[in-house]
Amino acid sequence: MRGKISDIPIFTYHKITDRGEVGINTVHPQKFEAQMRYLKNAGYKTITFHDLINNNIPSKPVIVTFDDGYASVYENALPILHSLKFKAVVFIISGYIGKENTWDANLAGIRFSHLHSSQIQELFQEGLEIGSHGVTHRALTYLPLDQIILELRKSREGLSNLIQDSVSTIAYPFGIQNKTIQDFAKDAGYDFGCINLWGKNEAENHFCLKRVPVYGTDSLNGFKRKFYSHKLYKAEILKLKILSFPALLTPVYQKYLKKL
Repeated sequence: MRGKISDIPIFTYHKITDRGEVGINTVHPQKFEAQMRYLKNAGYKTITFHDLINNNIPSKPVIVTFDDGYASVYENALPILHSLKFKAVVFIISGYIGKENTWDANLAGIRFSHLHSSQIQELFQEGLEIGSHGVTHRALTYLPLDQIILELRKSREGLSNLIQDSVSTIAYPFGIQNKTIQDFAKDAGYDFGCINLWGKNEAENHFCLKRVPVYGTDSLNGFKRKFYSHKLYKAEILKLKILSFPALLTPVYQKYLKKL
């Protein structure tokens, strides 16, 4: 494998839709298309984690990921990716396939649908990689050991059976993990584990790969700043950490209010 994986930009999206919500995780399809076209025009090549395993790495690689496996990825993101001949990685909550996101806080009662099995299969056939996001989208560090193992193994096995191929990557729900979780992920058969902005990105640790979120509030210039290596980049990361901090409260909401 050439170079360090930690040097490859990895972006996180959630919903690609023009529907509104109380939150920042919905990106309008027009914004998403503008961002993808910027990558294309700038000479970036999208890859998947399977490409890393196969050492299929171009000179300007970038990884585009979608967390939670919302239906809007199939409905709105796939046509844009297809038109640009782009790849992506979709992390699926295996226990919510074909269901609504009742696991989430759902502020103002706004809910979104997750992908159906047939849509996941079609995404895979179109060249997108399918990854795991657990079974129930609960923070793994909040769970007893037997449930951690179940979340990691059951999601990987179920998704692998669905697409008839190996699932090699997990995005830890909420990006929350520790060394024990990483070791369990490795034992469960994963090759990579993704976090978010919170946590140390260790160059040679493939189970702690940092990703940069893209929010609905991001302008195209804001998206471009995510690539910068000078002070503007540091300011952008600080802003993103502030914006994403409320998401860290969701596991508490799940455990004590929703009793998940």
